[in-house]
Amino acid sequence: MRRAAAAAAFLALILALPAGAAIRPQQGMAGVWLGMSKAQVRTKLGRPIGSGGGRVYYARVWVGFRLGRVTEITTTHTNERTRSGVGVDSTGAAVRRAYPSVVCAPSGGFRRCRLGSGKPGTRATDFMIGHGRVLQVTVQLLP
Repeated sequence: MRRAAAAAAFLALILALPAGAAIRPQQGMAGVWLGMSKAQVRTKLGRPIGSGGGRVYYARVWVGFRLGRVTEITTTHTNERTRSGVGVDSTGAAVRRAYPSVVCAPSGGFRRCRLGSGKPGTRATDFMIGHGRVLQVTVQLLP
């Protein structure tokens, strides 16, 4: 009986991991959503490992604020993935397959593939690509 309970608990933990590690394009990631307050982020992620420049830094993500609200969540961690499985270390081709509406263009020596219109005040998800692979994913509210 104890063995079955332990197995069930382990299975529940394994099944819960992807939900916590999900990137939701144009919404958020790591359980942090655009528009959350600093207090809500701290409740969700705990104490940051650093801060500066309007951002707070955690092990898996950094979070940017404007007027006390989340406007940017960025990761370079390979565990953060979209439901389609796209994230850091995915190929540019995988991004385009998963999101046919993505628009890619050169950006500061890299290639940025963006979901969203790119207009001020809208939400966007940027996949920064270098050497054919995603290096960073940012979900943001554009200024």
